Amino acid sequence: MSEVLPFCKIKLQYLLEMVTDHELDDNALRVALYLALAHADHETGESRPSFETIGAAIGKHAKSVKRALNKVEAAGYLTVKRGTNKGNSSRYCPTETALKRATERRREGDKVVPLSRAKGGQSCPQSGTDLSGKGGQDRPPNREQELRKEQGRASAPDLPDEGQSGGTRSERALDGQRLVFVPRGICFVRDWNERLAREGMTTLERSLPLSPHEHHLGFWLPARTPAPVGSAEWQDQLQLLRDLIRDTSATVEYRHAV
Repeated sequence: MSEVLPFCKIKLQYLLEMVTDHELDDNALRVALYLALAHADHETGESRPSFETIGAAIGKHAKSVKRALNKVEAAGYLTVKRGTNKGNSSRYCPTETALKRATERRREGDKVVPLSRAKGGQSCPQSGTDLSGKGGQDRPPNREQELRKEQGRASAPDLPDEGQSGGTRSERALDGQRLVFVPRGICFVRDWNERLAREGMTTLERSLPLSPHEHHLGFWLPARTPAPVGSAEWQDQLQLLRDLIRDTSATVEYRHAV
């Protein structure tokens, strides 16, 4: 089987495995759901809250949490690396088997193609389809949506011509260097924000304008995820991002001046 996907990409499939497992009782399921949704690492899914922290969040006693974790572990969804009583908290890691199953579910789901109506599927007219000639109604304009698009176009960074038309549909360029579009609201944006915080910089939302791209709003960044800390690649990414922030600020100041 191919490589396991990052936990943030297969979290829903991982949770679905547990929700549909009739052997897990409600208490065990609640504990597992809380760990995955509130504390899990983006890449590995590992979490480290104490029994008391979990219990306080879901309204259970620490002993009840411990019993629930034992059941989740016995069912093969978690590996519990128990800590000591000297300040080392326990670590809860999704098992490799569970991650592989979730990855397979995700990839199988990505292959699903909706059937046409002739093959048993449902008709789904495209946005803006005019049905008035067949007794339907004209789709009224969505002014709010149009306004968001106009604002997005106005706030998009001015990039060189080769960035506007060259490269793939999800790539642009700045001074000859490739930029990748990253939609807002996904785990990769949070990874960038955490890395920028370590550098004493503000978040992407405060530094860069939201840009529209293929029905999404997001940011044009040096890469989908930051390179390892301390690497030469990370230094190049950081310099490119600073240049992008500087150029964006200069563009905004110019527009305000005129």
